[in-house]
Amino acid sequence: MKMCDYKKVLLLLLILLFQFSFSQEGGTKYEADIINFQKEVVAKLTGHKPIKGKKKLTSRASSSERKITADFLFNSLKDIGLSPKRHSYDAQDSKGKQYSGVNVYAEIEATNGSDEYVILTAHYDTAKGSPGAVHNATGVALMYYVANKLMGLSERNRNFMIVFFDQQEANMAGCKIFSSKLKKDETKVHSMHRVDYIGWDNDEDRAIELLTSNIGLESLYRSEATRPVFKRLVATPESRVFSNLGFETITITAELKNGDNSPYAHQTADKYTTVNFLYLVYVSEVVFKVMRSLSY
Repeated sequence: MKMCDYKKVLLLLLILLFQFSFSQEGGTKYEADIINFQKEVVAKLTGHKPIKGKKKLTSRASSSERKITADFLFNSLKDIGLSPKRHSYDAQDSKGKQYSGVNVYAEIEATNGSDEYVILTAHYDTAKGSPGAVHNATGVALMYYVANKLMGLSERNRNFMIVFFDQQEANMAGCKIFSSKLKKDETKVHSMHRVDYIGWDNDEDRAIELLTSNIGLESLYRSEATRPVFKRLVATPESRVFSNLGFETITITAELKNGDNSPYAHQTADKYTTVNFLYLVYVSEVVFKVMRSLSY
């Protein structure tokens, strides 16, 4: 081979190496941008960082800390360009126990005038004394990411509603009351998507688990996932709330089936430092891709 041919080959190799490195760096930067955004949300919700001024949360269980959290969620939705609303409730159950709280929600309107809604939910409160990182600050962070991405779509053939439920740890009060409101308002619900326990992946396989009332929804998540998907067979109280009201529902969690879920849920050790943010990014992308498919 002539010297000029060697130079051409070397130049071609250098160009290919540069292009490959650039694409790798681009992917890494994209992933890092998501992680940094979601780290900030989880850090503030768990007391790893101050949520307002110098105020740090200890757990999102008391009425005062839940109020601070609700205000943070409301303002954060405004910050990404949405028009959030507070759904305040003061209700009594059949045994006379009183529940008072605030669900925070926002609508992302269809671009074609549709009256049908896809609803994405997560609870924001915690068990008493728990910082609630994996359960469920990560679910909240996932929803902010998905909401932000949905707003960037040029075409949405369905409406989307982002809902943060209060008092999940108190007889699912926020979930029950808001779901009943949807039914009473005769909201045309395509499906309810619930995220919880996202952020723990001890075996690093990035598997998710699905509990659904609709095989079509399950198939959609399976088509968008590039890692293992497990099917949960035992219904959760939340899924029963949605189903009993006639709503198609799906719950997305970490791999609970094979025991690959956070051992710290409901405990003081459910901290920011236990969260696997790479796993959170992966699940966030899967959920967004499903929402994008539902927007067609």
